[in-house]
Amino acid sequence: MRFTTAFLALALLGAPMAAFAHGNMKPQHGGIVQMSGETVFELVVKPTSVELYVSEDDEPVASSAATAKLTLTVAGKKTELPLAAGAGNGFVGAGIKLPKGATVGVTVVDKASGAKTFTTYTLK
Repeated sequence: MRFTTAFLALALLGAPMAAFAHGNMKPQHGGIVQMSGETVFELVVKPTSVELYVSEDDEPVASSAATAKLTLTVAGKKTELPLAAGAGNGFVGAGIKLPKGATVGVTVVDKASGAKTFTTYTLK
């Protein structure tokens, strides 16, 4: 009986730690956060530009080590929009306007390995 009680107590103490196993889901730049596996994407929509920030396991992914693009779907029409590498873990799409109600697919490709990571946003 003691063993069972002690085991359950330890299991309950360890349960909150599972919440810290993945990346931070709080916006760091005022954007919309999505997670794909261990990769956290933050999409920041501005009036005349878009910024994308990428982190993996709470570590910034250097934008110089990857390429990124958006696939914008509005009224069934798809448009691919490349993003330029910015400072740190940021990518920038200058002159891009994202309308409300659009679906935005994000693709990030690691230059060294060719590994692709995806996520999708629906803008409200």
